[in-house]
Amino acid sequence: MTHPAASQSDVLSEARAFFDEWVAHPEVRPPSSETVQARLREIALELDATGTYTHRFEELEFGARLAWKNSNRCIGRHLWRSLEVRDQRSLHQLPERESATSNALQSHINDAFRGGKIKSIVSVFAPRTPGKSDPVRMANHQLIRYAGFQTGTGTTGDPHSVEQTAHFMQAGWKPKTQDPFTPLPWQFYWNERPSPPQDVFTERPELLNEVTLVHPENEAFNELGLKWYALPLLADMALKIGGVVYPFAPFNGYYMGTEIGARNLADETRYNFLPDVAKCWGWDTSSNRSLWRDRSLVELNRAVLFSFDQAGITIGDHHNLGTQFEAFCAHEQSQNREIKGDWSWLNPPISASQTPQFHRDYTNDVCPHTNFFYQAPIWKEAKPSSGCPFHL
Repeated sequence: MTHPAASQSDVLSEARAFFDEWVAHPEVRPPSSETVQARLREIALELDATGTYTHRFEELEFGARLAWKNSNRCIGRHLWRSLEVRDQRSLHQLPERESATSNALQSHINDAFRGGKIKSIVSVFAPRTPGKSDPVRMANHQLIRYAGFQTGTGTTGDPHSVEQTAHFMQAGWKPKTQDPFTPLPWQFYWNERPSPPQDVFTERPELLNEVTLVHPENEAFNELGLKWYALPLLADMALKIGGVVYPFAPFNGYYMGTEIGARNLADETRYNFLPDVAKCWGWDTSSNRSLWRDRSLVELNRAVLFSFDQAGITIGDHHNLGTQFEAFCAHEQSQNREIKGDWSWLNPPISASQTPQFHRDYTNDVCPHTNFFYQAPIWKEAKPSSGCPFHL
C-alpha cells in the first residue's frame, strides 16, 4: 500500500506551524526568527526537489517532545521536556536490518526500564515517503503485551489480543505456553511485507520486567496469581512532525496504577478479575447495589501500587499525577498558551471527582502538524473512523 502525497504547500504550511510553535516556547531556547526563516527557505527548496524534507536531529528531538506535549489524551505530558529521542531513521537500510531493529528495541526497553526508575524514550524510525510503502512498521500494538487464546470455553489471556494472537499464529508463531500471561512475539513489516514473528521474550524473558501483584493485607488475593509488565511501550502510533510522518516511532512513559488495576485487569471485556477479587474478601456479588465492584476496584488498585512500590518500579497514582497535570496546566496558562485535552481520557476510571482535572474544561482541538496519531493496523485491512482527527 502506497500513501498519497500531501501537497508541497500543505507540508510547508505544517512545517511553518511547527517552527512557529517552537518559537512560542521560550523556555526551551528555540531558534531565532532569522534562523527559522532561513530554514523554511531550505525546506521549500527540498520540497520542490523531492516532495518531502529531512529533519535535522534538533528538529526531530524537539518535534517528538512537542508531539507528546500535544497529545490531548495523555495525563503524563508534563514531563515532555525530559523525553529522550533516539534517531533510528537509517536502520532499515542496513543489510542486517531485522536484527539491528530488534536490538535497538531491546535496548530501548532496557534503557527505559533502568532497573525500575523508568525513563521516557521514543525511538524514531524511517519517515514515510509520499507515493511509497512504509520502510518499516510492526504488527504489535505494544512491544510488551499478553496474548489472548480463544478456547472452546472462552478466552485464556487478554481478550483484547485475541485477533492479533490469531494473526501471529497464522504467521507461524508457535507459543511454548498458552497461559493467561503469555507475551506476544514481535513481527516486523518491511516495505509493508511481513517477516516471520520473533519470540523475543522466550529468548530474553528478563525484558518483560513483570510485577507479581500482592495485597498489603489480604493473603487470599495473593493466591490469584496476578501480574503485569512494568513498561507500557506503544508501537503502532504514527509520529508527525511539521508535516513529515514517521509511521514507526515506539515510545514509552510509565503506568498510572488505574490503567492496570481499573482497566486491564478489571474491565469485563479484558481480564475481568473483579469477581475473583471480591471472593477474596467474601463480598456478596449478587447485586451491584452492594458496591462490591467499587470496593474490589479500590483493593485491586491498592495491590497494584503496593506491588510496584515493593519492587521499586516507577508507577503513578491518579491523585499525584492529577496534581502534577494541574501544575502543567497552570504553567501553560502563565505562558498564555491554550490548554488542550480530552476530558474523558484525562479523568481516571476511579475517583475522578477527587482529581483536579475533573473540574476543568479543555479544548479538544487536535494539533494537526505535530502529534501522535492512531493508524490502521498494518496486519489487517482496516479503515479508520470517518473524520476522526486522531487517525492518519
